[in-house]
Amino acid sequence: MIKIDGQTKIIGFLGSTYKMSKMYSLYNAAFKALNLNYVYIPLVVLDLKKAVDGIRSLGIHAAGVTIPFKIDIIKYLDDLDDNARRIGVVNAVINNKGILTGFNTDGVGAVKALQEKNIKLKNQKTVILGDGGASKSIVVAVTNEGSKVIVLNRQNLKKLNKEIKDTAIIINTTPAGMFPDVDKSLVSTDLLFSKLTVMDIITNPRETKLQKDAKRVGCKIIYGERMLLWQAVTKFKLFTGSDAPIKVMEKTLC
Repeated sequence: MIKIDGQTKIIGFLGSTYKMSKMYSLYNAAFKALNLNYVYIPLVVLDLKKAVDGIRSLGIHAAGVTIPFKIDIIKYLDDLDDNARRIGVVNAVINNKGILTGFNTDGVGAVKALQEKNIKLKNQKTVILGDGGASKSIVVAVTNEGSKVIVLNRQNLKKLNKEIKDTAIIINTTPAGMFPDVDKSLVSTDLLFSKLTVMDIITNPRETKLQKDAKRVGCKIIYGERMLLWQAVTKFKLFTGSDAPIKVMEKTLC
């Protein structure tokens, strides 16, 4: 049971997935484990500018940010950290006495999810499907690790037939395959091969059609919940100044 009082620091969640997000249980379980007086709650956004003004004027401590606000929110913030400024995408906001600063941890989360499965990035070719906010973050992060990156959006997806032949890693950052459209995939099964690593940042369902198809041909699979976990671990430190209780957070995703 979460205890809320006048000293409780509120962290809001801004995004279209607020009804089904796993972040509430993830963070609130972590706060409880460390006996921190924080609470993570959904904020329904009808007007983004007014929502950001509300964070500032109500003294809301911080906010997690997801689609469709990761880019649009920037113009309403006071500052960005170096990573968010370079990428042009924000997935976390910290309120320091009315000064709102944007951060980005998505790319760090994606790289960590790959590295924990011993997936080599240096000098490897990575194809990223989609060019939205999450894509931009991941592009920068895997490029920093020495990977050669090709970005394919829906307009140039036909190039996948050629590009995938010498690809080591493919990452889907689009909503294709997300609930309720679970039968969608941007990659036909005949293009997949066993030496390929397939990552999907979708978390609902846990295993997308793309990943099911990839598993059948022997590909290595990286689930979106692992990126979700590792970017959340990084954000937890931003939000609280404390190291995240990783085992507790992992348990909430099971």
